[in-house]
Amino acid sequence: MRKSAQSFVGDRDGRETIQMADPAAGSPVRRAVVETRDLAVAHHLLSQTYAEHHLQLRRPSPEFVLRSQAVTAADLQLDRLTYGGWARIVIDPIDFVVVSAMLDGRLSLGSDHRGQFVKGEAALTPLHRMVDAVWDHYTVQAVRIPLSAVTRIAGRHGVEPAGLRFDGPAAVSAAMCRHWMITVAYLSRMCAGPEPAIGHPLLSAAAVETTATAALAVFPNTTMGVDYTPGPGRVPPAAVRRAMAYIDEHAAQPIAAEDIAAAADISVRGLQAAFARHGDLTPTGYLRRARLHGAHRDLLAGDPTRGDTVAAIARRWGFANPGRFAVEYRTAYGQPPHHTLRS
Repeated sequence: MRKSAQSFVGDRDGRETIQMADPAAGSPVRRAVVETRDLAVAHHLLSQTYAEHHLQLRRPSPEFVLRSQAVTAADLQLDRLTYGGWARIVIDPIDFVVVSAMLDGRLSLGSDHRGQFVKGEAALTPLHRMVDAVWDHYTVQAVRIPLSAVTRIAGRHGVEPAGLRFDGPAAVSAAMCRHWMITVAYLSRMCAGPEPAIGHPLLSAAAVETTATAALAVFPNTTMGVDYTPGPGRVPPAAVRRAMAYIDEHAAQPIAAEDIAAAADISVRGLQAAFARHGDLTPTGYLRRARLHGAHRDLLAGDPTRGDTVAAIARRWGFANPGRFAVEYRTAYGQPPHHTLRS
């Protein structure tokens, strides 16, 4: 990614916003760092970022502080949020998915506040209804996911957007809760550094897809109770060829399974079945192989004396982890990527 343009906005309440954008190659990445002891400022920030809410403090407290370190890209937000003191908060209905990974303190959900979450647990904020919560000296890594991304993934499992419902705020198991924590760690790495990987359109699209999929796997919802339905029937090889041609042509772009299926003129389920019957790769696997081939071409054409690097080329093709890219590349081409670049 080329050097990002940056703009800074500050105010008397200690709020600083850093906006970074690469107009040629990256989607805008917005950073916001806030620390305030002013309750009105805290209320405004949370209302703008999440939803309008009604706040009740147990008593005025010198412990009260709100800290927020948020990174937003492609409508996905990761926010390390600290709320000092005790507060009851009634949140207006939201139409996006918010999951809070508890790092410290206690969070209680529900009118009786019996649904309690502590360090190491994750809580999904209920959608489309008022939420009564208590925050007690808590720190979380909050992830906000666009609902459209979650319903798109659910659609691949036979659930229409209007039929998607989350049935509880807690993870379905301790193992799946740990999976959510791993997902948050992955997002944190993607958002780190002066030129975060999530700013690249391929990587931001992958981050949205990964996070939305994790939310559906970790928290109870209607996709977990979908009855088996027959497969799409015979899918002609021509549909697979159309899908492969589309992937080959658009591998450098942030495409999803729905885009590939539309190009092949079949459903997403039909696309998955077609690849299973006519090849040894999934559509996602074929796309990853096409991107690996694109990186191979760029390595062959690259020149270290011009400043070309393996990491930059890998990132251009959607590989955020250089070490993992090197392993995949060596498996496919029999040599490390830096050998190809220098040859």
